Amino acid sequence: MPIHIHLLPIPPPSQPDNSPEPPALFHYTTGLKLLSIINSGYITPTTAKIEPHEKPVAWFSTQDQWEPTCTKVPIPGKAGQIMTAKAQHGLVRITVPATSAPYTFQQLPFVAGTSCQACVGLLLAGLELGSDPNTWRFTPTPVPSAFFRDVEFYDFAHDRWLAIDLAELACRN
Repeated sequence: MPIHIHLLPIPPPSQPDNSPEPPALFHYTTGLKLLSIINSGYITPTTAKIEPHEKPVAWFSTQDQWEPTCTKVPIPGKAGQIMTAKAQHGLVRITVPATSAPYTFQQLPFVAGTSCQACVGLLLAGLELGSDPNTWRFTPTPVPSAFFRDVEFYDFAHDRWLAIDLAELACRN
């Protein structure tokens, strides 16, 4: 089935978006990356796979289920999630207020300077993995741990997210 891409003009980031704001956003990561987030005190913008002129951004989702683009192995679906969890010490979801990452994917070229070619590549890769780019949100600024509402590990046995106590986790590590 062919995929048709239609590019629509979008207002610059300075113009308000009238779509309803979700109450919370989710940052999906792994247990290994969580340690670095806890140690730094921030979810920091990533410099992985960006062009030299581009600003790094931190990615979030309005979806409360695992974001397929966060799977670290090239296997889609639950199998890829399980392999990622085994290799990276679990799947993690961090909930933050929606205001923490106010920009939508369509604003990426304007805010981060991402080329149209790179945006199309991200879009196609996300769609291929089963993601919905309309749920993607980002920010070019670090999000402090003071904004974290919940930090959860995914429990495959019971198919649910389980909240963790960051203070207790810090004591174990």
